[in-house]
Amino acid sequence: MKDKLKALTLLNGVSSQEDAIIEYVYNDFLKYSKDVKVDRIGNVIAKFDGESNREKVVVFAHTDEIGLIVRKIEQNGLIRFERIGGVSTQILPGTFIRALAEHREIVGVIGTPSHHFIKQSQKETIPSHYDMYIDFGFTSRDEVLNSGIDVGTMMVFEHQWIENDNIVFAKAIDDRVGILILLELASKLKKEKPHFDTYLVAASMEEFNIRGIMPAIRAIKPTISLGIDITPACDTPDMDYNEIKLGGGPALTYMNFHGRGTLAGVLPDKQLLNTLNKVAKDHGIQIQKEVATGVITENAFILFENEGTSVANVSIPTRYTHTPFESIHMNDVKLAIELIHRFLTLDQADIHYGKKGG
Repeated sequence: MKDKLKALTLLNGVSSQEDAIIEYVYNDFLKYSKDVKVDRIGNVIAKFDGESNREKVVVFAHTDEIGLIVRKIEQNGLIRFERIGGVSTQILPGTFIRALAEHREIVGVIGTPSHHFIKQSQKETIPSHYDMYIDFGFTSRDEVLNSGIDVGTMMVFEHQWIENDNIVFAKAIDDRVGILILLELASKLKKEKPHFDTYLVAASMEEFNIRGIMPAIRAIKPTISLGIDITPACDTPDMDYNEIKLGGGPALTYMNFHGRGTLAGVLPDKQLLNTLNKVAKDHGIQIQKEVATGVITENAFILFENEGTSVANVSIPTRYTHTPFESIHMNDVKLAIELIHRFLTLDQADIHYGKKGG
Protein backbone atom coordinates (compact mmCIF):
# COMPACT_ATOMS: atom_id res chain seq x y z
CA MET A 1 0.00 0.00 0.00
CA LYS A 2 2.88 2.38 0.67
CA ASP A 3 3.97 2.18 -2.97
CA LYS A 4 0.47 3.08 -4.15
CA LEU A 5 0.21 5.93 -1.63
CA LYS A 6 3.59 7.24 -2.74
CA ALA A 7 2.45 7.20 -6.38
CA LEU A 8 -0.73 9.07 -5.46
CA THR A 9 1.06 11.78 -3.45
CA LEU A 10 3.57 12.40 -6.22
CA LEU A 11 0.77 13.26 -8.64
CA ASN A 12 -0.25 16.92 -8.95
CA GLY A 13 -3.90 17.67 -8.30
CA VAL A 14 -4.61 21.16 -7.04
CA SER A 15 -8.35 21.88 -6.86
CA SER A 16 -10.02 21.96 -10.31
CA GLN A 17 -6.86 20.58 -11.99
CA GLU A 18 -7.08 17.02 -10.74
CA ASP A 19 -6.81 15.27 -14.09
CA ALA A 20 -3.79 13.11 -13.20
CA ILE A 21 -5.52 11.71 -10.11
CA ILE A 22 -8.83 11.32 -11.92
CA GLU A 23 -7.12 9.23 -14.61
CA TYR A 24 -5.26 7.12 -12.03
CA VAL A 25 -8.39 6.42 -9.99
CA TYR A 26 -10.58 5.78 -13.04
CA ASN A 27 -8.16 3.21 -14.46
CA ASP A 28 -7.73 1.51 -11.09
CA PHE A 29 -11.48 1.35 -10.45
CA LEU A 30 -11.96 -0.33 -13.84
CA LYS A 31 -10.00 -3.34 -12.54
CA TYR A 32 -12.75 -3.99 -10.03
CA SER A 33 -16.01 -2.57 -11.38
CA LYS A 34 -17.69 -2.53 -14.79
CA ASP A 35 -19.67 0.58 -13.84
CA VAL A 36 -17.20 3.47 -13.55
CA LYS A 37 -17.78 7.00 -14.76
CA VAL A 38 -16.46 10.54 -14.40
CA ASP A 39 -18.95 13.37 -14.14
CA ARG A 40 -18.56 16.81 -15.68
CA ILE A 41 -16.57 18.34 -12.82
CA GLY A 42 -14.31 15.36 -12.17
CA ASN A 43 -15.99 13.13 -9.59
CA VAL A 44 -15.01 9.50 -10.26
CA ILE A 45 -17.80 7.07 -9.35
CA ALA A 46 -17.52 3.28 -9.17
CA LYS A 47 -20.63 1.23 -8.46
CA PHE A 48 -20.64 -2.18 -6.77
CA ASP A 49 -23.95 -4.04 -6.84
CA GLY A 50 -25.08 -5.27 -3.46
CA GLU A 51 -26.94 -8.32 -2.24
CA SER A 52 -29.88 -5.93 -1.78
CA ASN A 53 -30.69 -2.77 -3.68
CA ARG A 54 -32.99 -1.52 -0.94
CA GLU A 55 -30.59 1.28 -0.03
CA LYS A 56 -27.58 3.05 -1.53
CA VAL A 57 -24.33 3.67 0.32
CA VAL A 58 -21.69 6.20 -0.71
CA VAL A 59 -18.10 6.01 0.54
CA PHE A 60 -16.03 8.98 -0.55
CA ALA A 61 -12.67 10.72 -0.31
CA HIS A 62 -11.36 13.73 -2.21
CA THR A 63 -8.82 13.81 -5.03
CA ASP A 64 -7.59 17.40 -4.80
CA GLU A 65 -4.79 18.97 -2.79
CA ILE A 66 -4.13 22.48 -1.53
CA GLY A 67 -1.91 24.74 -3.61
CA LEU A 68 -1.13 28.22 -4.83
CA ILE A 69 -2.03 30.33 -7.87
CA VAL A 70 -0.06 33.13 -9.54
CA ARG A 71 -1.79 36.48 -9.00
CA LYS A 72 0.92 38.93 -10.10
CA ILE A 73 4.30 38.85 -11.87
CA GLU A 74 6.77 41.54 -10.82
CA GLN A 75 8.96 43.25 -13.41
CA ASN A 76 12.04 41.65 -11.82
CA GLY A 77 10.65 38.13 -12.35
CA LEU A 78 9.49 37.42 -8.80
CA ILE A 79 5.97 36.06 -8.43
CA ARG A 80 3.16 36.98 -6.05
CA PHE A 81 0.56 34.35 -5.24
CA GLU A 82 -2.76 33.51 -3.63
CA ARG A 83 -3.65 30.34 -1.74
CA ILE A 84 -5.90 27.60 -3.08
CA GLY A 85 -7.40 26.06 0.03
CA GLY A 86 -6.16 26.38 3.60
CA VAL A 87 -2.41 26.44 2.98
CA SER A 88 -0.50 26.87 6.26
CA THR A 89 1.23 30.25 5.92
CA GLN A 90 3.52 29.50 8.87
CA ILE A 91 5.66 27.10 6.86
CA LEU A 92 5.75 28.99 3.56
CA PRO A 93 9.01 30.99 3.79
CA GLY A 94 11.75 28.81 2.32
CA THR A 95 9.33 26.20 0.96
CA PHE A 96 9.97 24.72 -2.50
CA ILE A 97 7.07 25.20 -4.93
CA ARG A 98 6.34 23.44 -8.23
CA ALA A 99 4.64 25.58 -10.89
CA LEU A 100 2.41 23.68 -13.31
CA ALA A 101 3.44 25.84 -16.24
CA GLU A 102 2.26 25.35 -19.79
CA HIS A 103 4.04 22.29 -21.26
CA ARG A 104 6.39 21.78 -18.28
CA GLU A 105 6.82 22.02 -14.50
CA ILE A 106 9.23 24.46 -12.85
CA VAL A 107 10.48 24.41 -9.25
CA GLY A 108 11.17 27.56 -7.26
CA VAL A 109 11.33 28.70 -3.65
CA ILE A 110 9.31 31.12 -1.54
CA GLY A 111 11.80 33.82 -0.61
CA THR A 112 12.88 34.66 2.91
CA PRO A 113 15.20 37.42 4.18
CA SER A 114 18.88 36.45 4.38
CA HIS A 115 19.69 35.47 7.96
CA HIS A 116 22.72 37.77 8.11
CA PHE A 117 20.66 40.89 7.52
CA ILE A 118 17.33 39.93 9.06
CA LYS A 119 15.97 42.55 11.41
CA GLN A 120 15.37 41.69 15.05
CA SER A 121 11.70 42.61 14.66
CA GLN A 122 11.33 40.02 11.89
CA LYS A 123 12.85 37.09 13.78
CA GLU A 124 9.71 36.18 15.69
CA THR A 125 7.08 37.08 13.11
CA ILE A 126 5.67 35.49 9.97
CA PRO A 127 4.77 37.82 7.10
CA SER A 128 1.38 37.71 5.43
CA HIS A 129 1.38 35.60 2.28
CA TYR A 130 0.48 38.81 0.46
CA ASP A 131 3.98 40.05 1.26
CA MET A 132 5.69 36.83 0.16
CA TYR A 133 7.04 36.03 -3.29
CA ILE A 134 8.26 32.99 -5.22
CA ASP A 135 11.69 33.00 -6.84
CA PHE A 136 11.97 30.68 -9.86
CA GLY A 137 15.34 32.09 -10.89
CA PHE A 138 13.97 34.46 -13.52
CA THR A 139 15.24 38.03 -13.85
CA SER A 140 12.34 39.65 -15.70
CA ARG A 141 8.61 39.43 -16.27
CA ASP A 142 9.23 38.47 -19.90
CA GLU A 143 11.36 35.50 -18.81
CA VAL A 144 8.53 34.31 -16.60
CA LEU A 145 5.97 34.56 -19.39
CA ASN A 146 8.29 32.84 -21.86
CA SER A 147 8.68 29.94 -19.43
CA GLY A 148 4.95 29.24 -19.59
CA ILE A 149 4.09 30.74 -16.20
CA ASP A 150 1.38 33.42 -16.24
CA VAL A 151 -1.25 34.88 -13.97
CA GLY A 152 -3.56 31.99 -13.13
CA THR A 153 -0.87 29.30 -13.25
CA MET A 154 -1.44 26.75 -10.52
CA MET A 155 1.30 25.58 -8.16
CA VAL A 156 1.75 22.78 -5.62
CA PHE A 157 4.26 21.92 -2.93
CA GLU A 158 7.39 20.26 -4.30
CA HIS A 159 7.29 16.47 -4.40
CA GLN A 160 8.81 14.48 -1.56
CA TRP A 161 8.38 11.10 0.09
CA ILE A 162 9.99 10.01 3.35
CA GLU A 163 9.27 6.77 5.17
CA ASN A 164 10.46 5.23 8.41
CA ASP A 165 8.87 1.80 8.71
CA ASN A 166 5.12 2.50 9.19
CA ILE A 167 5.45 6.30 9.43
CA VAL A 168 5.43 8.24 6.15
CA PHE A 169 5.79 11.93 5.28
CA ALA A 170 4.60 13.51 2.02
CA LYS A 171 2.64 16.31 0.44
CA ALA A 172 -1.06 15.69 -0.29
CA ILE A 173 -1.55 12.91 2.26
CA ASP A 174 -4.78 14.94 2.62
CA ASP A 175 -6.58 13.24 1.02
CA ARG A 176 -4.63 10.80 -1.16
CA VAL A 177 -4.71 8.46 1.81
CA GLY A 178 -8.50 8.51 1.49
CA ILE A 179 -8.20 7.75 -2.22
CA LEU A 180 -5.88 4.84 -1.36
CA ILE A 181 -8.54 3.48 0.99
CA LEU A 182 -11.17 3.71 -1.76
CA LEU A 183 -8.94 1.76 -4.16
CA GLU A 184 -8.28 -0.93 -1.55
CA LEU A 185 -12.01 -1.18 -0.83
CA ALA A 186 -12.72 -1.56 -4.53
CA SER A 187 -10.39 -4.56 -4.66
CA LYS A 188 -12.17 -6.16 -1.70
CA LEU A 189 -15.69 -5.44 -2.98
CA LYS A 190 -14.95 -7.20 -6.25
CA LYS A 191 -14.32 -10.38 -4.26
CA GLU A 192 -17.08 -9.96 -1.66
CA LYS A 193 -20.33 -8.18 -2.47
CA PRO A 194 -21.49 -5.39 -0.16
CA HIS A 195 -24.92 -5.78 1.38
CA PHE A 196 -26.39 -2.64 -0.20
CA ASP A 197 -25.52 -1.09 -3.56
CA THR A 198 -22.29 0.78 -2.86
CA TYR A 199 -20.77 3.73 -4.71
CA LEU A 200 -17.12 4.64 -4.17
CA VAL A 201 -16.68 8.31 -5.05
CA ALA A 202 -13.35 10.07 -5.55
CA ALA A 203 -14.62 13.62 -5.14
CA SER A 204 -13.31 16.84 -6.66
CA MET A 205 -12.56 20.33 -5.31
CA GLU A 206 -12.98 19.65 -1.58
CA GLU A 207 -10.09 21.87 -0.52
CA PHE A 208 -11.47 24.89 -2.34
CA ASN A 209 -15.21 24.75 -1.66
CA ILE A 210 -16.04 21.39 0.03
CA ARG A 211 -19.08 20.88 -2.23
CA GLY A 212 -17.49 19.35 -5.34
CA ILE A 213 -19.09 16.00 -4.56
CA MET A 214 -22.64 17.35 -4.61
CA PRO A 215 -23.49 16.62 -8.28
CA ALA A 216 -22.55 12.97 -7.67
CA ILE A 217 -24.62 12.82 -4.48
CA ARG A 218 -27.67 14.27 -6.23
CA ALA A 219 -27.31 11.72 -9.02
CA ILE A 220 -26.85 8.72 -6.69
CA LYS A 221 -29.31 9.75 -3.94
CA PRO A 222 -27.65 7.70 -1.18
CA THR A 223 -29.25 6.68 2.09
CA ILE A 224 -25.89 6.41 3.90
CA SER A 225 -22.70 8.40 3.34
CA LEU A 226 -19.30 7.53 4.83
CA GLY A 227 -16.60 10.16 4.41
CA ILE A 228 -12.88 9.34 4.56
CA ASP A 229 -10.49 12.19 5.28
CA ILE A 230 -7.63 13.12 7.57
CA THR A 231 -7.88 14.66 11.03
CA PRO A 232 -5.12 16.58 12.85
CA ALA A 233 -3.18 14.40 15.29
CA CYS A 234 -2.52 16.03 18.65
CA ASP A 235 0.35 13.85 19.85
CA THR A 236 3.17 16.37 19.44
CA PRO A 237 4.25 18.87 22.16
CA ASP A 238 2.67 21.82 20.36
CA MET A 239 -0.75 20.19 19.96
CA ASP A 240 -3.09 19.32 22.84
CA TYR A 241 -6.56 20.01 21.45
CA ASN A 242 -7.82 16.42 21.65
CA GLU A 243 -6.61 12.83 22.15
CA ILE A 244 -6.02 11.83 18.51
CA LYS A 245 -2.64 10.20 17.90
CA LEU A 246 -0.74 8.41 15.14
CA GLY A 247 -0.93 4.64 15.43
CA GLY A 248 -4.02 4.72 17.65
CA GLY A 249 -6.33 3.55 14.89
CA PRO A 250 -8.74 5.45 12.63
CA ALA A 251 -10.96 8.04 14.29
CA LEU A 252 -14.75 8.11 14.19
CA THR A 253 -16.07 11.66 14.10
CA TYR A 254 -18.39 12.69 16.91
CA MET A 255 -18.36 16.35 15.87
CA ASN A 256 -16.53 18.58 13.45
CA PHE A 257 -17.33 22.20 12.69
CA HIS A 258 -15.93 24.95 10.49
CA GLY A 259 -16.84 28.41 11.71
CA ARG A 260 -14.49 30.50 9.56
CA GLY A 261 -16.79 31.69 6.80
CA THR A 262 -18.56 28.35 6.42
CA LEU A 263 -20.95 27.74 9.29
CA ALA A 264 -21.27 24.01 8.81
CA GLY A 265 -20.09 20.76 10.30
CA VAL A 266 -20.97 17.14 11.00
CA LEU A 267 -22.92 15.67 13.86
CA PRO A 268 -23.09 12.06 12.68
CA ASP A 269 -26.12 9.80 12.66
CA LYS A 270 -26.06 8.22 16.13
CA GLN A 271 -27.29 4.80 15.04
CA LEU A 272 -24.81 4.68 12.17
CA LEU A 273 -22.02 5.67 14.55
CA ASN A 274 -23.10 2.99 16.99
CA THR A 275 -23.04 0.43 14.19
CA LEU A 276 -19.48 1.38 13.24
CA ASN A 277 -18.42 1.21 16.89
CA LYS A 278 -19.97 -2.26 17.20
CA VAL A 279 -18.16 -3.44 14.07
CA ALA A 280 -14.88 -2.21 15.56
CA LYS A 281 -15.54 -3.90 18.89
CA ASP A 282 -16.68 -7.20 17.36
CA HIS A 283 -13.55 -7.47 15.21
CA GLY A 284 -10.97 -6.04 17.60
CA ILE A 285 -10.34 -2.95 15.47
CA GLN A 286 -8.70 -0.19 17.49
CA ILE A 287 -10.43 3.17 16.96
CA GLN A 288 -10.30 6.70 18.33
CA LYS A 289 -12.97 9.36 18.85
CA GLU A 290 -12.70 12.69 17.06
CA VAL A 291 -14.10 16.05 18.12
CA ALA A 292 -12.58 18.80 15.98
CA THR A 293 -13.43 22.46 15.51
CA GLY A 294 -11.80 23.94 12.41
CA VAL A 295 -12.36 20.74 10.41
CA ILE A 296 -15.13 20.13 7.89
CA THR A 297 -15.99 17.45 5.34
CA GLU A 298 -18.49 17.11 2.52
CA ASN A 299 -20.88 15.28 4.82
CA ALA A 300 -21.78 18.66 6.32
CA PHE A 301 -23.75 19.25 3.12
CA ILE A 302 -24.58 15.69 2.08
CA LEU A 303 -26.50 15.36 5.36
CA PHE A 304 -29.31 17.56 4.05
CA GLU A 305 -29.68 16.05 0.56
CA ASN A 306 -32.33 13.64 -0.75
CA GLU A 307 -34.79 13.86 2.15
CA GLY A 308 -31.81 13.57 4.50
CA THR A 309 -28.79 11.28 4.44
CA SER A 310 -27.33 9.31 7.36
CA VAL A 311 -23.68 10.35 7.59
CA ALA A 312 -20.53 9.35 9.45
CA ASN A 313 -16.82 10.05 9.02
CA VAL A 314 -13.77 7.82 9.32
CA SER A 315 -10.62 9.92 9.78
CA ILE A 316 -6.92 9.11 9.46
CA PRO A 317 -4.81 10.82 12.17
CA THR A 318 -2.30 13.11 10.49
CA ARG A 319 0.52 15.28 11.80
CA TYR A 320 1.45 18.62 10.17
CA THR A 321 -1.75 18.98 8.15
CA HIS A 322 -1.81 21.31 5.14
CA THR A 323 1.99 21.37 4.84
CA PRO A 324 4.42 19.68 2.41
CA PHE A 325 5.29 17.05 5.05
CA GLU A 326 2.00 15.61 6.30
CA SER A 327 2.59 12.40 8.27
CA ILE A 328 0.53 9.28 9.01
CA HIS A 329 0.92 5.76 10.44
CA MET A 330 0.13 3.06 7.89
CA ASN A 331 -1.48 0.80 10.49
CA ASP A 332 -4.25 3.39 10.92
CA VAL A 333 -4.90 3.06 7.18
CA LYS A 334 -5.09 -0.74 7.31
CA LEU A 335 -7.54 -0.62 10.22
CA ALA A 336 -9.73 1.95 8.43
CA ILE A 337 -9.96 -0.32 5.39
CA GLU A 338 -10.94 -3.28 7.56
CA LEU A 339 -13.53 -1.27 9.49
CA ILE A 340 -15.26 0.11 6.40
CA HIS A 341 -15.12 -3.17 4.50
CA ARG A 342 -16.66 -5.10 7.40
CA PHE A 343 -19.38 -2.44 7.69
CA LEU A 344 -20.22 -2.64 3.98
CA THR A 345 -20.56 -6.43 4.13
CA LEU A 346 -22.74 -6.58 7.26
CA ASP A 347 -26.10 -8.32 7.08
CA GLN A 348 -29.03 -5.93 6.77
CA ALA A 349 -30.26 -6.71 10.30
CA ASP A 350 -26.97 -5.43 11.71
CA ILE A 351 -26.97 -2.09 9.87
CA HIS A 352 -28.71 0.64 11.82
CA TYR A 353 -29.11 4.24 10.68
CA GLY A 354 -31.60 7.09 10.66
CA LYS A 355 -34.03 8.27 13.29
CA LYS A 356 -36.32 5.27 12.84
CA GLY A 357 -33.69 2.56 12.67
CA GLY A 358 -33.20 2.38 8.92
